[in-house]
Amino acid sequence: MGKEELRETVLQALQGTSEACTTLAGFILQAAGRIRSGQIREGSELLSRVLDDLSVIISFLEDVRRCDLFPEGQEGQPSMDVLDRESREMAGLLKMAMDAQENEDWVYLADILEYEFSQKLGSWDGLLKGISRTGQRAQAAL
Repeated sequence: MGKEELRETVLQALQGTSEACTTLAGFILQAAGRIRSGQIREGSELLSRVLDDLSVIISFLEDVRRCDLFPEGQEGQPSMDVLDRESREMAGLLKMAMDAQENEDWVYLADILEYEFSQKLGSWDGLLKGISRTGQRAQAAL
């Protein structure tokens, strides 16, 4: 597979990842709702599945940053630094959620999920769409 084919494949994967963020945000809200209503086990199980999916997304984004398919400095190109910052912020949210779960602070966990995670996934959706669109424009210009 050549570099151009790889770039096209990554762009398609970024678009799919963007859509997955929207879906995961919905599941995060469901988990928060279950935890708030006292269905701790069900909410925790759903959260566990979402966190597994998030870990796959984070690994994929780390690979995208390392593969150097999207040169910095192109007009309209979201900086890979933004992706780094977003990934660090998500890691911080994951730690907060795990601490709340470990401390059995269910209200705090539900708040983190509902207000922090869902917003972060929304910003990831926009960022990934931006990288994908910019990459597609750059691909078309080649």
